[in-house]
Amino acid sequence: MRHLLPVISAGLLPAMALAAQTANPGITTQTERVFIAVSEMGRSTVGSEGEARSLKFEEGDDPTIVAHHVPPHEPLRAARKAAEEAERLAKKKRGEESIAKYREAVSIDPLYFEAWNNLALELEAAGQRDEAEQVYRRLIQSNPEHVLAFTNLAALLSGQKRYAEAEAVARQAMRLHNFSFKANYVLGTVLISQGKWSDEAKTKLEYAEVRYPEAKTVLARWPEAAAK
Repeated sequence: MRHLLPVISAGLLPAMALAAQTANPGITTQTERVFIAVSEMGRSTVGSEGEARSLKFEEGDDPTIVAHHVPPHEPLRAARKAAEEAERLAKKKRGEESIAKYREAVSIDPLYFEAWNNLALELEAAGQRDEAEQVYRRLIQSNPEHVLAFTNLAALLSGQKRYAEAEAVARQAMRLHNFSFKANYVLGTVLISQGKWSDEAKTKLEYAEVRYPEAKTVLARWPEAAAK
C-alpha cells in the first residue's frame, strides 16, 4: 500500500507541483499557482500488522489533539485479504485488477472505510473520476469522523480546476477537523490555486508546514505584495 508522509495514507500528495511564476508575482491573480497531487498522501492503511494507525488518528493530523474519535472497525478477514491483494496489485501498477479487488473487499464488508477510500483513489488514478467523486461524497456523509475522504475529494476537485467546490469541501473538513495538518494544507493550496494569496491561506500553510515541506516551499515564495 502507498502511504502519505511516512505513512500518510493512500492519497494526499507525495509531491506538489508549483507552476511557473509570473513576471509580476503577488500583484495580479495570475501569479504563481500551486496544485495538489494527492495520489500518495490519501491512502488508508489496510495491512494486517495490528490496528492501523488511521484507526487511531488520521495521518496528517496532530496526534496530540483528537478532534473526532474514529470508531474502531475490524474488517472481516476475507475483506482484509482482498484489500491487501489490491494494494499489491496497485504497487505493480495493475490498476484495473486492483480496482476489482477493492470492489470485492467492500462488497464483503461495506463498512470497510480504508478499502472504500483506496478504491476511490484507484478509480481516480484510472481516470474514472466521476465514480471516484461519488465514492468520496458517500464517505464524507457516512464517515465524517475521517478527514481522508474530505481532503481526497478536495484534491480531486482541485485537479479538475473546480476550485470553488474544492474550497467548500476543504472548509467542511476544517470545521470537522480543525487540527488536521492535511486539511489546513489542502485549504491553503486550494486558496492559492484561485489566486487568493491571503492571510488565511498563509496561516493555514504555516500550520501545515510542520508536517509538509511543500508548504514551507510555497511560503518561501510568498509574494510581498500579496493581497490581505
